[in-house]
Amino acid sequence: MALQTIEHTDLKTKTKQALLTHIQSMNLNDNNKLPREDQLCQMLGVSRVTLRSALNELAAEGIILRRQGRGTFVNRTCVNIKAPLNPAMHFGDIIARSGYTPHVHTVGWKIFPATPEIASGLEIPEATSCMCLKRMFYADSRPCVFCEDILPLAVWGNTSVPDSEDSLFQLIYERCGRKASWDKTELHVCTSDSNPDLHLFGERPLLRLNSLIYDTEDSPLFFASEYIDTELLTLSQIRQRELEFITKK
Repeated sequence: MALQTIEHTDLKTKTKQALLTHIQSMNLNDNNKLPREDQLCQMLGVSRVTLRSALNELAAEGIILRRQGRGTFVNRTCVNIKAPLNPAMHFGDIIARSGYTPHVHTVGWKIFPATPEIASGLEIPEATSCMCLKRMFYADSRPCVFCEDILPLAVWGNTSVPDSEDSLFQLIYERCGRKASWDKTELHVCTSDSNPDLHLFGERPLLRLNSLIYDTEDSPLFFASEYIDTELLTLSQIRQRELEFITKK
């Protein structure tokens, strides 16, 4: 598959997507090496600065591997990962990529005043009206992810909560125009008896992700607690190793 010239709008994102499309078309069993940077620049019609910015993101995500003096290679293992932990994906997409039919249902919501901890994390005054939205994701008919999200009511805009299949990120963008950009996440293990909303999971241990999501202006957007049944969904992560080795004589 031939690479296509990039339109000159949001070049880094379009360049990255073009590279991903090219990677998906490659026969990685035969050859997993990408063309040289000067060749890629010419094929895509972008500058080396733009190309390297896109390659840096792909390298950070573990999709490509740079080997000094040898070139840039596609990470065959990463390409086959169905549910990556980074970059973060909508759970509906993760469920579909894992081979199931996704479905999401809103199971509850409430309005409450922000506690000191929530106010500090979201950088809002204490007692500011916040909303807690609870949603359950299903893989086919089996519950696989429970999400509990806390956001300022001003971000949501009103007290109506549609039972929508859309991601919370999309719903927030439609309501206030703010886009989620990155998050800070802590990983924990818990059991279903730690939260009464988790009774559908039985007695299995769950992976819990506690995240604070930030927008494109690096301002806190909302808290997210996600409880994942790893019997159905396995999240994987490619990690770069920052190691120093001493040559022994």
